[in-house]
Amino acid sequence: MLSSILVVAAIGALIFGVKRWQSLPDEKKAGFARKWAMYGGAAVILALVVTGKAHWLMGVLASLLALAGRVSQFAQYAPLFKKFMGDESGSESQSNSHTGPIASSNQAMDKRQAADILGVEVDASIDEVRSAHKRLMQKMHPDRGGSDALAKQINLAKDVLLS
Repeated sequence: MLSSILVVAAIGALIFGVKRWQSLPDEKKAGFARKWAMYGGAAVILALVVTGKAHWLMGVLASLLALAGRVSQFAQYAPLFKKFMGDESGSESQSNSHTGPIASSNQAMDKRQAADILGVEVDASIDEVRSAHKRLMQKMHPDRGGSDALAKQINLAKDVLLS
């Protein structure tokens, strides 16, 4: 009974939406379609919950929520990753096959870049540089899911600031 009512309501909403969409000017159709797609998705989820068929959906939502928590932890490092990955695309780094792309881009690191990598000021004390290095290495070490390239950049930044 409940399923029949939901189907009739969905067909009525679909007919109303199509008629409304046809009467809109072209520049407003895209926004209207996005809004109705969002409302339609919410209605489908609500119908699944009401009819008791959303057990798999709750599992998917729970895993997406956990994944979003992990992604948000690493989002703060996005500028750092972008900076490292942008250095590898140069032609000079590709021509040097023995030392690799990271080593050739490391030679040009100045104190400002090193300070940006470690998240300290250029004139930071030795203790501040060491604690920032330790904090980053604990998060970005290859044994903890980081990469060798990131660890090399962090180590080089510390060396540049301490020299």
